[in-house]
Amino acid sequence: MKSKMKKKCIAFMIFTVLSALLNAEPVVSKFEIHGLKRTKESVVQRDLKKFLGKELTPALVHKIENSLQEDNLFSNISIETSEISETESCVVISLEEKLSVFPLPIVSVNNGEFFGGAFFLDSNALGRKDFFILGGIFSAKSYSGIVSFERPAKGSSFGFGIFTGIAKEDKEINTTEDKTVYDFDTFVFQESVSVSRKFFECLTLSLNTGIEIHNIDSSDEIKGEIESEKAWNIGGQMKFERSDWNGVFMSENSASARTFVNVTTCRDVFNGFELGIKIQQPIFEKLRLIQAASCFFEFEAPVTFYEDRYHSSVSLFPSDFASDAMAGLSAGLEYAAFNTKIGLFSVYAVYQTARAKDLDRSWVFNQGAGGGMKMYLSKVAFPACSLEIIYNITEKEFQTGFSIGMSL
Repeated sequence: MKSKMKKKCIAFMIFTVLSALLNAEPVVSKFEIHGLKRTKESVVQRDLKKFLGKELTPALVHKIENSLQEDNLFSNISIETSEISETESCVVISLEEKLSVFPLPIVSVNNGEFFGGAFFLDSNALGRKDFFILGGIFSAKSYSGIVSFERPAKGSSFGFGIFTGIAKEDKEINTTEDKTVYDFDTFVFQESVSVSRKFFECLTLSLNTGIEIHNIDSSDEIKGEIESEKAWNIGGQMKFERSDWNGVFMSENSASARTFVNVTTCRDVFNGFELGIKIQQPIFEKLRLIQAASCFFEFEAPVTFYEDRYHSSVSLFPSDFASDAMAGLSAGLEYAAFNTKIGLFSVYAVYQTARAKDLDRSWVFNQGAGGGMKMYLSKVAFPACSLEIIYNITEKEFQTGFSIGMSL
């Protein structure tokens, strides 16, 4: 009896294994990529290597497209499969490369002062998906310039970055009510290097170090005393990030934590941290939920190291406001209004709330609502451009914000 039962069990196990093998999807054993011009094929093959040996399912095809869309270097991506054998398949990818090298001229007038300049950007430097930027802005009273190179961490390879920046300006630091408290001429020099490593596809750890010099030429501050500062800094960041492409939006869900320590010649040591979270969740194909929250704190920091309003994820405060402690939340909806040959144009509406330590050391709460427009270029490898107008209900004032991948 036991012998018969044993034989039946063995026969069932063999049947189960054979059925699984017969019904199993073929695995990805090869990628063919058509349409590359500037990007090195070995670089794309390196980034797709993580999909080799996995079962070719619709979910895997979606992940492959996600991986290509995240780079913001390709458009018109088409993915097909070609059978090599009963157990192996080749994934055939056809795509078009976006323009990744271009000059960016800048002309503007702010408070009667003319600003001009230009930047040279390469978001696919050396054909290796590296990012390079060089340029500056000048006026009769001020100038600034940066040069930066970044190689993102990919797979098991380390990433690194180098940044140099200079700026000379007549700087004002205002309260949340837009009243000037500090007014001084300053020259700033920054130099930093960073290294990063990716783990589990969604976790990136990075370390950075550098120097920052603030030379105060003259000081007409209304309150307090502004001193020149020199600081050596070291910091680290941890970021969890997942992105998903639904055919209209590349939605990002992320959480990050950053900490830093600065050693100055005048103030010995000050440190701080920053936390951030972003949630972008499609509700329908063309409509998604957009939320962002962050907080930033510095301890015993000199005034010249105070940070601007964008560290609170909101545009509620005046553009010249700066603080060593702030937190904010922005939540709303974004709708893909229309898609053209140039790119996707979307409109959005948000509610914003924030709390910040004002320059008199009191905590201030502000809230408001507004909206804006974003443009995602389809043929140019350029971050999204956005323009927003927020009405600060607390202060009864309008604030505007403009960004190109980063806040300006």
